[in-house]
Amino acid sequence: LQLARVVISIFTLVSVSTGLIYTAEHDANPLFTDYFTALYFGLTTLTTVGFGDITPVTFQGRLVVMASILAGVIIVPAQAASLAEAYLEFQRERDGVRIRDSNNNKGEVEYRSRCPQCGAGFQRADACFCWSCGKQLDE
Repeated sequence: LQLARVVISIFTLVSVSTGLIYTAEHDANPLFTDYFTALYFGLTTLTTVGFGDITPVTFQGRLVVMASILAGVIIVPAQAASLAEAYLEFQRERDGVRIRDSNNNKGEVEYRSRCPQCGAGFQRADACFCWSCGKQLDE
């Protein structure tokens, strides 16, 4: 779910910046011949690579580029950090490490590592039966 959110965010940023730069530049700038060229420019701008082979000539185009660079510097790393945090939390849950239970405001919940019969992870330490196969868990 977290990966889908990151991909959708980046796709949205690229789509919006590409549409805006194409709208601002395609009439005034002969370098923006088609939407694919604007997509190439949008990707290189969002990733802050900026090869320099295509540059905006209009005031609106330069505003779009400034906003795209800021979005590339601020939003993309924040999304990547969020994805890394979700992955690390998944690893801790899988390994049976104590993690914070979002449904329990009292604190942390301890998880067992795996069910001995089916191998399903994320077994709560206070569970009597496996959530996946229903086998009674050892105390």
